[in-house]
Amino acid sequence: MLMVETDEEEVERALLGGGLACPSCGGVLRPWGHAEERVLRRRDREVRWRPRRGICRHGCGVTHVLLWDCCLIRRRDDAERIVTALQKRAEGWGYRRIATHLGVSDFAQTVRSWLRAFVPAAEVLRVYFTRWAYALDPDLGPIIARGSPAADAVEAIGVAVRAAVQRFGPLAEWARVARLSGGALLCHMSYPLPLLPGG
Repeated sequence: MLMVETDEEEVERALLGGGLACPSCGGVLRPWGHAEERVLRRRDREVRWRPRRGICRHGCGVTHVLLWDCCLIRRRDDAERIVTALQKRAEGWGYRRIATHLGVSDFAQTVRSWLRAFVPAAEVLRVYFTRWAYALDPDLGPIIARGSPAADAVEAIGVAVRAAVQRFGPLAEWARVARLSGGALLCHMSYPLPLLPGG
């Protein structure tokens, strides 16, 4: 899995021009068909598309799905909604209130499923994003504990995102979270989180 931007023409240019590196070995990805069609619920509409696939032609030969950075693996809703839900959970909100805030009150059980996936994984994610934060900004001070595993994980995610913005430039917070986690934010047990630089 490789997280890419949502501009399909730009992704295609990068793929054809050798501008995408294999996440497995660092080789060059080339076009290799498409994955199955996906449906993504965004704030204003549903989007159907078939993610592009790339194959490493100068290294390991592994194929990778090129997933938009507005997505998370195995989630139909976009990363913006999911990351917002996690932030609200860290503030103590319940799933029904979060669903109403997001304008998806009919999908309150879906919001609940995100939180159920996140809370048990919070400590693993806190450690992972803390490592990212210090890899991106070695001069970073201590990350403040917020009093619960979920809140601590959300704090570490926010600090890592801010460090990434300083290093790489602006990008929507939820897109940066998707990229840093390789899209595996809520399913890291079945799709391992990507290795950190030097990891």
